[in-house]
Amino acid sequence: MRNKIFEICLLIVVSAAGASAQAVAPDTADQSALLEFSVLGMSCGTCADSATEALAAVPGVLEHAVDFDSKQAHVRSDGTVTRDQIRDALANLGFEARFEGDMLDSDPLPEEVRSGLDIQTVSHGEKIRVKDHLTPGKITVFDYYADWCGPCHLLSPKLERLVLKYENVTLRKVDLMDYDSKAARQATREFSMPGLPFTRVFNDRGKLLGQVHGNNIEDIEAIVRPHARLRQQETP
Repeated sequence: MRNKIFEICLLIVVSAAGASAQAVAPDTADQSALLEFSVLGMSCGTCADSATEALAAVPGVLEHAVDFDSKQAHVRSDGTVTRDQIRDALANLGFEARFEGDMLDSDPLPEEVRSGLDIQTVSHGEKIRVKDHLTPGKITVFDYYADWCGPCHLLSPKLERLVLKYENVTLRKVDLMDYDSKAARQATREFSMPGLPFTRVFNDRGKLLGQVHGNNIEDIEAIVRPHARLRQQETP
């Protein structure tokens, strides 16, 4: 059963020569002038306020509302606003808009699949020696996150899908806990971390390839891809 689920997820991830697993509803102007959707990645009321301001700035939006508790939102427009405009406005804040019919790569992997991947949490607020957690002969991705960081929750499943997609990629997760922890102070002082989410990528010889602030998985994969090998589908 586990192998079957693993194969299904591999088909999703490596289909179309490694294309993204994200599928979204068609991007057309909504003729009803009403768009309803969920906003993923918000962790506080201020997040909802920021999302509201971002939606208000989209040309053609006449009315808008974001509810933090339900994570639901709606936009009423002059009929020219598209779903992609909404997605882009929220993506600039580290959030994601989910419309009915969307399947996003921020959805968690099935536990049966995740447990078979090389993913480890190496710190809960403690300072780490990076070289102790590098994987010899493989690309090591370090995910600096915190439970209270909404965009971090969106990025983590995407990073896990990179490990599923590429056979020579491993993931090491560093839970900062809070900005006063030893791990956070280390990341800020030694690695110039500007904020969360924060990702660092090392090659198979332990050399730093790059680091990314934010939850743009495309930027992270652009660093990983030239050094990675697509995982081959297992045969029954």
